[in-house]
Amino acid sequence: MNKPNKNRSNRFIYMRLLLNPIATVFLLCSVTVAQTRHPVEPVLRHSEVVFMYAADDDAYQAYNASFVAWGGANTAEQVKRHHDIGVRCTGSMWCLTAGAENIHKKAALSEACAVDIEGKPVEVPWLFDHTYQGTKTYFGCTNHPEFRSLCRQRVREAMAGKADGLHVDDHLGTAGAAWWQGGGFCDWCMKAFREYLKEHADKEQLKKASVSNIETFDYRELIRKYAGTRAEYKKVQHEIPLMDLFLVFQAAAAAEHTRQLGLLAAEVAGHPVLLSANACIPNRAHEYVIKNLTHVICEVGQNAPDGVEKIDHAVEAYRLATKLGKPLAATASGQDWAFVKQQNCEELVRFWIALAYAHGQRFMVPHPKRQWCFSKELGTHWYAAPIMAYAPMYRFIRARSHWFDGFEAVKLKQLNTPENVLCTARHNADSMQILLHVLNRNYDKDSKHFNLLEQVTISFEKPIIVDTLKEAALVSYDVPEHKIPVSKKNSTIEITLPELNLWSLVIFD
Repeated sequence: MNKPNKNRSNRFIYMRLLLNPIATVFLLCSVTVAQTRHPVEPVLRHSEVVFMYAADDDAYQAYNASFVAWGGANTAEQVKRHHDIGVRCTGSMWCLTAGAENIHKKAALSEACAVDIEGKPVEVPWLFDHTYQGTKTYFGCTNHPEFRSLCRQRVREAMAGKADGLHVDDHLGTAGAAWWQGGGFCDWCMKAFREYLKEHADKEQLKKASVSNIETFDYRELIRKYAGTRAEYKKVQHEIPLMDLFLVFQAAAAAEHTRQLGLLAAEVAGHPVLLSANACIPNRAHEYVIKNLTHVICEVGQNAPDGVEKIDHAVEAYRLATKLGKPLAATASGQDWAFVKQQNCEELVRFWIALAYAHGQRFMVPHPKRQWCFSKELGTHWYAAPIMAYAPMYRFIRARSHWFDGFEAVKLKQLNTPENVLCTARHNADSMQILLHVLNRNYDKDSKHFNLLEQVTISFEKPIIVDTLKEAALVSYDVPEHKIPVSKKNSTIEITLPELNLWSLVIFD
């Protein structure tokens, strides 16, 4: 297996922590922000082959893996196993809930759940089937000291093996309950929100909300003038004064909590660490944490039942990650994977893989044993992704890493493609090379296959660097490399791909 780094010291990629403290919205204790070095190399290379969860050595070898992003290396033995085969690895912890059993057995944790305007705990909808002796799974309150203590203990356990990084799962905590489930109204949330208002609310906003004394202000009293139950509240939520500030406060508080967990992870590991979270962009609530991360590991909805018709949502996420300057490794949503398992549409998944890499990001390896699925009918279940269905694409990417690493998105003028073809252009500023990623969008939902496209003509305004080229290389993961002619007509470059199966690279070299 090719190792991603030349020596052990380069395995540790430095986390970019803020050099100046951000205005903290809720700090329950003072925190000193440490100054650390910038990464000495890319946090995630474009050609990185990323596993979501840990797997066995045979699976890593089959995919030529280089990184495990969502935990699985909590012990020193697990970390050593990954490092010995050249794979960087992470520990993972959860900010979503204490879990039904803990909530049932421990009074302190049952009191540290996110609550609604009635003071009732808020259930996690996608864990409806996770109960313990009648107790449901409720959101934990990441503003509550007891739940925060549990989160910190989870970090200590996850980083005990001194892994390369920490992944924070469901980083929103209470913010998730506040934004979408009618929660976020415990005493600790109210106390922190008062402190936030002192820094961020202007006089007009406070006057409109009839806040006469911010020191004694209780947002719940204002809300009860509009709604007395969670159901009523959810109907009028965005009509209530200060609601925009309340939601931003919760998201910013979750982001600060995640940053603090990253500091703890580095302390436990004894070295600078990577820090990721499942910040599900594009989504406003998830964007606040991005500045505190070294990279993003998350679920990006692919709208599987619609084939490729609604894939623009995923493209938006990849472009946003590029704009924010944070490398992203994505997987599909649990609903998407449930559809794949039910419909056996492997070729659609291969399109998802190509789409992410074509936009400068990464799509995590479909796990060979435990790819998370979710549906309302079955709840949580698992997809065992067949290795041979997907491994050839990833091995192609690693073998051709020189056509991925170092290339950035570039907009070609007057780019024209057939309607059912997606084309992205990338440019290497050092080598002055341009290449195209060309994807087939001619997907048949009934047969679950992409129809072969023939004589695919692509044209664009001629850039100087291809002025003298007479041919380009056509490279695909499933077709031998060959040359195609480059035509020049006045100020236009034109190429024609004889065939397009799923994904090809056109290299002007």
